Amino acid sequence: MALTSNDYKKIGVWLNSVLKPYNYQVAPVAIAGKPGKVLKTCREYRLQLINKQVDTSATLISDLDTILKNATTDIADVKFNAVSPNSSKFPSYSFKFSNQVFDLVIGRGANKGENFETNTVGNLAAVFGKNSKKDPSFLKLLSQLNAANPAFAKVEIKDVQQRTGSTKKEGVPIEKLGEIIGDIVLTDTSSNKWYISLKDVNGSTFSSYSGAASLFDSNGKLVPDSDGAKFLEAFGVDLNEVQRGFDIRNNIKTPRAKIPVKSADQSAIKAIFERAWGMNYFYVRKTTSGWKVFWLDRAYLNKLASSITVTDVRYPNERSKQISIICKNTYEDYLIELRNSKAGEYPNDTKFKVK
Repeated sequence: MALTSNDYKKIGVWLNSVLKPYNYQVAPVAIAGKPGKVLKTCREYRLQLINKQVDTSATLISDLDTILKNATTDIADVKFNAVSPNSSKFPSYSFKFSNQVFDLVIGRGANKGENFETNTVGNLAAVFGKNSKKDPSFLKLLSQLNAANPAFAKVEIKDVQQRTGSTKKEGVPIEKLGEIIGDIVLTDTSSNKWYISLKDVNGSTFSSYSGAASLFDSNGKLVPDSDGAKFLEAFGVDLNEVQRGFDIRNNIKTPRAKIPVKSADQSAIKAIFERAWGMNYFYVRKTTSGWKVFWLDRAYLNKLASSITVTDVRYPNERSKQISIICKNTYEDYLIELRNSKAGEYPNDTKFKVK
């Protein structure tokens, strides 16, 4: 009999009970797990550290095999994966239970970005607290937030939290994207929420974009009517050169039909950048000397997304499988990268960066 959503949740609760002594838990946002990120037929549970500053992954990896095998005789085919089939970097344990394959992905200690975000939340909470010791750097940040949005300067903040939940932008109105993009949520005394997108010194990436994985079929042939192709054509990218670069890399000599080359489309580029940036949130980036801060409302979004000119396109070749689009306007210099985030050959990911 097929497992139900309630069954999956019960498994997540059981996992938490055996993981807690190891400083681990199932990701709270998906206690019932979810279809595998890559292998959709398996049930994936993301295991994460409770105290991210203490990495106990080695002990859990050592003991989890025994824990699973001793849990019930109905668990079979327990296997350790040095790299999970559903992750580009984390190990996992997979097993079969009730005719369903499970994959327990074991996250490691916090990376530098996660540490920075956690520390920033703590320091901001201290700034808004009444009796806490306040870091001068974060007092300066508060001053910049107030200056960036006069409406924010008039409210009193009662809570500071890291945002949890989905990061998918598809179908979300641009006016609401700040709620998805924000890393930190400030709640004022009227229960209104203010969102901060936080970047560290090296945080040049400000957005991801979907569609790159549709660019090629399973045989390495570019699909001209795919979302990925339409995205590239908006910037005037020559799809023939994209195909040629990957064919050279993979020693493919199949003749290809010529694809008409389109000029860059300013209105399409603006729409793409509007969705990439979103709006109604604070953009905060740490710099070597302080903070770069602005409030991204409609007026500021128009500045960032309008009159963007493509200055260069770098195509894949023998040494690189990345497609790079360099563009700019009066306010920012941009780099768009299409690449494979899982060390594969053809693109599956699009990143927007400020240079």
